[in-house]
Amino acid sequence: MIKKSKKNLGLTIIEALVSTVIVGIGFIAVFQMTNFSVRSIDTSSERTKANYLVSMMAEDVISHRKQVYGIDPEKAAVDLEGKIMVDGAEVAGAKYFADHLAGQEFLSVGCDGPALAADTDPDAPADGGVPKSIYSDKIDGPSNKEEKWNAVIANNRYLKCKSDKDIKKLKVYKICKWGSVCPGYQDASIFDDGLYIGRIQVNLNNGKKRKYLYFQAHSNVRK
Repeated sequence: MIKKSKKNLGLTIIEALVSTVIVGIGFIAVFQMTNFSVRSIDTSSERTKANYLVSMMAEDVISHRKQVYGIDPEKAAVDLEGKIMVDGAEVAGAKYFADHLAGQEFLSVGCDGPALAADTDPDAPADGGVPKSIYSDKIDGPSNKEEKWNAVIANNRYLKCKSDKDIKKLKVYKICKWGSVCPGYQDASIFDDGLYIGRIQVNLNNGKKRKYLYFQAHSNVRK
């Protein structure tokens, strides 16, 4: 016969409860680390997308800085004096893209923009999940670029928006020595007819993460 040892005792209820608590604490720590990792990956992804979009806007400004804004490029011409002409006549108020941007500010604040075409476009596909094209049919390249910025940034389509502190902003500053040429910003050391400095700002994650980019958009050499 097998003799049973009285010294081999089982776990008491208290010991079992303590063991369960210790194991539970370990699982809670693992779950918290997982949640933190997911949030970190999401934040990093948003910052990476912001970097790409900021670079895209800067490249759009630089590549189209000398194109005429709002006029068909096949009809627009520039004479030796730099005047913008259409069919042999000067167009009053016509500007290059750099000058157009220097006179205004591209700004998107908050989360009011629609994310999908199905939210606002009655001609959107029935499935409701296909985003509207970011490209438009404007007559000139600079206008198409502005429409693309509105579709990509102002409508919160690619960057997540959490509050009104999330800002997307583009501003071009025209700086030179002469107040008649650069009425807003003067610098006695700049002798050109305008040094165009672009500034792009993107606030993410309820305004806690910020991305800035300064770049030279254009420069008019004084004759």
